[in-house]
Amino acid sequence: MFFIDFDGTISRQDVCCAMVTEFASEGWESINRQWEAGTLSTEECAQLTLELMDVEPDQLDAFFEKADIDNSFIEFVTWAEHQEYPISILSDGYDNYIQRILTRYGLNIPYYANHLEYEEGWRIKCLHRDKNCQKCGVCKTELMQKLLRPGYTSIYIGDGYSDICPAEYADIVFAKDNLVSLCREKGIPFYQYNDFHDIKVKVQKLRADSKLPNKL
Repeated sequence: MFFIDFDGTISRQDVCCAMVTEFASEGWESINRQWEAGTLSTEECAQLTLELMDVEPDQLDAFFEKADIDNSFIEFVTWAEHQEYPISILSDGYDNYIQRILTRYGLNIPYYANHLEYEEGWRIKCLHRDKNCQKCGVCKTELMQKLLRPGYTSIYIGDGYSDICPAEYADIVFAKDNLVSLCREKGIPFYQYNDFHDIKVKVQKLRADSKLPNKL
């Protein structure tokens, strides 16, 4: 089973980061550094950042329409579906743009993410938070463990800070960008990749070498 991050992994750019860069006033970089250092939770970081944003809902929707995905992902999904390998998207970003982008590309993939609400300002709604940890808005590790079917191999694919926790628990990890250095720091085995074609080829090789069971 494939568990895949969205921002910067499926999408060409980190849509959440691009949104903040475009619409937030000064100070968001400092807030983000505190999140990366672990002194702020996703909810705390997001809410402080959202309070710096001055953008109307229709303007933000128009901005999301510009976001696109890695073309290799479409081919990957077709291949995975043909092989009957389940895919779930686990994102600490927002469903507001994930659903919009998936629909535009004709992709019907289950996803789990936070939600943006607007009422005289923006607020984050955390729909899948771990009640004990509360570090992330979406607990990818808990979701991965709940969704994983008996007898299947969990394969996690990601690129950043919110991916390090599920990477520690997945059977196989594919990493790029910041997740590469984070996995190295924590001694987590991983395969480095550039796009989803690389992942497809590697999984096929692992299967051919009998290093993976029939079920993923």
